Amino acid sequence: MATSPKPPSIPMPPALPMVGHLHQLRGGLVSPLLRMGRDFPDGIFKLKFGSRVGIFVTDPDLVAELSDERRFRKMPGPALRVVRKFAGDGLFTAFSDEPNWGKAHRILLPAFSQRAMRGYFDMIVEVCDQLVEKWSRASGADVHVADDMTRLTLDSIAIAGFGHRFDSFQREELDSFLTALGRALGEALSTITRLPIQNRFAKRAKAQYEADIAEMNALVDGIIADRRRNPTDGRDLLNLMLTATDPETGEQLDDVNIRYQVLTFLIAGHETTSGMLTFAFSYLLRNPAVLAQAYAEVDRVLPGDRRPDFTDVARLEVVERILKEALRLWPTAPAFSLAPFEDEVIGGRWLMRKDRPVNVFVPGLHRNPKVWPEPEEFSIDRWLPEAEAARHPHAYKPFGNGERACIGRQFAMVEAKIAMAMILRRFAISDPHAYRLRIKETLSIKPDDFFMRVRLRAPHERLQLGHAEPVAEDAPVAAVAGTGRRFAVLYGTSLGTARDVAEEIAERARLDGFDVVVRALDESFKGGARPEDKIVVVVTATYNGRAPDSAVEVERALDAGLFEPTRIGDEWRGASFAVLGLGNSQWPNYQAFPKRVDAALEVAGATRLVARAEADGQGNFDGAVAAFVCDLWRALGATAEPSDAASSLTLRPVDLGDARQQALPEHAQRLEIVANEELVTPATPDLWDFATEPPRPSTRLITVRLPEGQSYHTGDHVAVYASNRPELVERALARLGLDGAAQLRVDGRGGRFKHLPLGQTVTVRQLLTDFVELSDTLPRRALDAAAQHTRCPHTRAELERLAADYDAEVTAKRLTLLDLLDRHGAIELPLDAFVELCAPISPRFYSIASSPLARPDAIDLIVGTIAAPAWSGLGEHRGFASGYMAGKRPGDHVFGYVRRPNPPFAPPADPATATILIGPGTGFAPLRGFLQEREAQADGGASVGRNLLFFGCRHPDHDWICRAEMERWRDRGLADLYLAVSAVPSHPWRYVQDALWAEQAQVWAALEQGAHLYLCGDGKFMAPAVRDTLIRIWMNQAGGEHAQGSEWLNALIEDGRFHQDVFGFGK
Repeated sequence: MATSPKPPSIPMPPALPMVGHLHQLRGGLVSPLLRMGRDFPDGIFKLKFGSRVGIFVTDPDLVAELSDERRFRKMPGPALRVVRKFAGDGLFTAFSDEPNWGKAHRILLPAFSQRAMRGYFDMIVEVCDQLVEKWSRASGADVHVADDMTRLTLDSIAIAGFGHRFDSFQREELDSFLTALGRALGEALSTITRLPIQNRFAKRAKAQYEADIAEMNALVDGIIADRRRNPTDGRDLLNLMLTATDPETGEQLDDVNIRYQVLTFLIAGHETTSGMLTFAFSYLLRNPAVLAQAYAEVDRVLPGDRRPDFTDVARLEVVERILKEALRLWPTAPAFSLAPFEDEVIGGRWLMRKDRPVNVFVPGLHRNPKVWPEPEEFSIDRWLPEAEAARHPHAYKPFGNGERACIGRQFAMVEAKIAMAMILRRFAISDPHAYRLRIKETLSIKPDDFFMRVRLRAPHERLQLGHAEPVAEDAPVAAVAGTGRRFAVLYGTSLGTARDVAEEIAERARLDGFDVVVRALDESFKGGARPEDKIVVVVTATYNGRAPDSAVEVERALDAGLFEPTRIGDEWRGASFAVLGLGNSQWPNYQAFPKRVDAALEVAGATRLVARAEADGQGNFDGAVAAFVCDLWRALGATAEPSDAASSLTLRPVDLGDARQQALPEHAQRLEIVANEELVTPATPDLWDFATEPPRPSTRLITVRLPEGQSYHTGDHVAVYASNRPELVERALARLGLDGAAQLRVDGRGGRFKHLPLGQTVTVRQLLTDFVELSDTLPRRALDAAAQHTRCPHTRAELERLAADYDAEVTAKRLTLLDLLDRHGAIELPLDAFVELCAPISPRFYSIASSPLARPDAIDLIVGTIAAPAWSGLGEHRGFASGYMAGKRPGDHVFGYVRRPNPPFAPPADPATATILIGPGTGFAPLRGFLQEREAQADGGASVGRNLLFFGCRHPDHDWICRAEMERWRDRGLADLYLAVSAVPSHPWRYVQDALWAEQAQVWAALEQGAHLYLCGDGKFMAPAVRDTLIRIWMNQAGGEHAQGSEWLNALIEDGRFHQDVFGFGK
């Protein structure tokens, strides 16, 4: 009878009697395991710890088998079993079959959803601010990186998770909790690397261990007791522990387990993240090219001193790649243990005995040459999307595996990314001591005794590519009449995010008249049967590649083939569906379950409304959700039954009230106009031939008093919320047949109407004056709405023609909604529909034309008005905000706020640095502030560098604005003035680029001496012409090709010496 061959023995390096390999593990496990593991190319080996044997795996194919949760489960290793002395059955030390693990896991998952991260973000930024403030006081000194990263991460998890403030940056020494924790974790490691007899005699260490546990327990018990005495309404970790019930068992966590969980999160929530950041900074200092990439990205994403926003996190792609590569080389939780449910063979030959642990040694896995070329090299290109997509799915495990992977991994990455970005934004970092990496090991690892020198970055060291940003309008969602159609929004969720998104979609559907239900997937797909709904929208996440908690029955139905036509029949015929998958692309099996659901519904016979969409927590999550809703509503509009366009906005007559300020953002303030004077002298035909170039429209110098306590910087912008011109409002009232004095109460549901005075009393005239833009180009959806409000076939045909050629007939001609109504008298649009179709009034930005050194309590603006025949052929087009500002008189008020441009457009911090200032027309505005500042500095005794000013106008006697000031600065030697004149053929330079070329010797000499270039004005024609001229100057002076000149100009930008604040027209 044949017998199965005996499995080969797992290889092992030579060992000593009794001690095994313990003599090689003094000071830690990680470095010796890396060294010994290189001798075993199969990626599996074992070591003896006295009488105990440990198996270690580093091969990704073997790890893939160990990661199969149907065969293997997490088994706390020897060190974690020691830690159970104080962490008990907390999430990271519990055995998977312990009831408290499943209960806590289900209760606490919502605290780590995508939406929950938003709630924690401001608290993380607050702690990062404290670190930055501490390092700012130590500028030029060395900082102990690991200690301060520990302070940062401990304070962040404590505030975000438990509302507790350690205030670690307010003291020199680390908190005693951290000291006790460090000793306790160190003793846990020592316990497993000593012989049993040694442990029996380590009485002093044991006594200290017990004392440290008592101190940690006292702190945690105090945090819990304080929350019980002072309960809050928040949904942080501690509130969930104290009040939430397990959705499966209906039970709450007991008090002992709550202590274990709090202690677990205080440990795991800071220890590994602080190590990741410390390793990352040590590698940045050894890789200056990567550090330069990081600086460039941070300067672009977080310009100036703007407070970071949650949306910035997804844009920090280089920073994320740095952190991932640091975690590859030194995963701060370096191992995790698994055990088979039954005897298993992996790799076709290695026997794993039932319930006996096997360790995934993560640093070895992350260096396996089968997957990682040049594994010891720090290369962030490994994390480019195409490289990640091609990599073995089980080659990277810094956060563990599967259901027992680190629950807080998203929190850790958000915290680490924003911390690194805020540090690099403020500080130049260096390593004057040539630090050589040494590993400090407890249960986690981090660099030992690593100091880094920090110095505040000078403004000129920042990448400054400035521009006046256009204000992006939210993508319009098509108006759809639901007419009572059944609409089911079904969600699959473990964290709660999918349910939140489903509720948002359902609210939108209710507003549009659908009969809506919101249910968990498992409540709706019983055995694959279709609910009685015409439209089904599925919003679901993937949890480690499997179904989330509220969709496990659906997954079983999919596994059983219950959605196959032969099993389900015609249940789904006649239904329409759409699927939105949520997830995080940095985790394996991203979108796995949404893809299964989408494919199954199509196979079952349902009709797809839109392509399956993906909302990625690593990217623009909310933007992806909004785009999905927009696409879905377009599709619903295409399939909708004809009906009247019912508006969800309701207007009711009530008493008059002033409500504009309540509808504006909180930072918008009332600003008083102090002065408003004309800068342009009327042109007469004897100056030049107006047929060659028309005179400049009115240009105003407007002085605005700032509210008390408000400051600004030279080069800042001011945002202005304008109002519609009275004649435009009266035109709208006449066309709509309304009495402007009639009073209304405005009621509306949903975020679309936050720009309106909801719940407030206004007149119809005020509503149309202050809350919607009447001169904005009409959105495409307005054509569909107008078609539903006319009974005239000719008008409908004309509206269809406009929709078919929207870009040419509407966008290019700037056709407004009011223009459309004037052109087509048969459109009978009610006021509520008209208001819904108008865009909100968005702020317009103007460069501040003064310096706080000259005028600290007020700002000057140079505002050029726009007045020209409308491109639509209907009347005159006038700039919305410029016309509004031009009409203001001293004593009038406007609403607005001061903001830093993105990035800042500011003069050099050192007044001795030379500048080249290029700003024709109103582009001179910020440069006026620069020269005012230089004048004040010179008057104060400072040494002021050379300033070359290139200004352009049509004619010196017409629109040489601020002429007296320019001539004064020239006469005082503060500025070399080069004037271009476009309307006088005999003038040597027509445009500023001509003057630059003619004076290239002066320009080149200044640049060679370190001058900064500033360019402000028209971004369509002037700015490109100036950039091209600068390249040609380089080619002429340095001798080279155009491509090389372009690289030179880009280098100026990257070096922070070429700053641009360019804009279009239409203000």
